[in-house]
Amino acid sequence: MEVITLSQKEITRYQVIKNSLDRKISNNQAASLLGLSKRQIIRLKNKVREADLRGIVHGNRGKPPKTTIRKETKETILNLYLNTYNGFNVSHFGEFLEEEHGIQVSRETIRRLLLVSGLRAKSKSPPGHRTRRARMPKSGLLVQMDSSEHKWLVENTIWLIATIDDATGEVPYALFVDSDSTENNMRVIKRLIEKKGIPAALYTDGASPEPISGQVIS
Repeated sequence: MEVITLSQKEITRYQVIKNSLDRKISNNQAASLLGLSKRQIIRLKNKVREADLRGIVHGNRGKPPKTTIRKETKETILNLYLNTYNGFNVSHFGEFLEEEHGIQVSRETIRRLLLVSGLRAKSKSPPGHRTRRARMPKSGLLVQMDSSEHKWLVENTIWLIATIDDATGEVPYALFVDSDSTENNMRVIKRLIEKKGIPAALYTDGASPEPISGQVIS
């Protein structure tokens, strides 16, 4: 039996794509959950239909990274941007390069190439007004996890680790602990799954430790 090893990011991506294929969520909702464009979601769905888990694994895995691109490729990219895709943002331009012209380069490579060539200037505009993101339309699509430090009950510091369903604002599970450790975070995730099942996506705050993939807390 072939063993396919996925990262935590790829597992989440596969779950969201499967939910979209099963019509549990829309393409736009999947794009919002994964931070991708609708075009990328459709492309991933086609790959998963054809190859299941293999459709999620990046095609460059195991290959040496390409740190340089040929002079001819650079000229092609610049000509396409100047004559066909002028005004496109870098991410959108990169999608068209890959899908329409078979040129696969990183977003940062494209951005740097356009800057050096003077076809794109560094943004100096202040950040725009932040609008609140719309909540998920259905419970279980996105659960957010947050840790906070308190001195409510005892003299020593205690931590509250809570999970919040994005759609309803419900707190499926929360726990007071003595430290914001990986083990305590995994205990909360375990109880969340036992009570509500596996969410389509789980977002943690930046201060929480990264959960250990595959760890089981008994």
